[in-house]
Amino acid sequence: MFTSPPAPDLSQLRLVFNVWRERSGLTYDELADLSGLSRRTLLNIAAGTYSGDLRTWLILARVWGATLDELFAPVWEPEQQGC
Repeated sequence: MFTSPPAPDLSQLRLVFNVWRERSGLTYDELADLSGLSRRTLLNIAAGTYSGDLRTWLILARVWGATLDELFAPVWEPEQQGC
């Protein structure tokens, strides 16, 4: 019997973004320059007012040298707070 997966906790994306940006040591301006994403978009993700789209997260993963699995693990396992 098929069971549906749990609902993703998209509120974790704010935490994911902030942890990975801090780990990278990049400022918002540097991250904007490297990614081509607007500083406003990055600030909105950091604040949790925007979750981003797949393109946004693919770009961020590339800049940070991470996989989407690494970035999104906390979305599926919200108790995992350390990213």
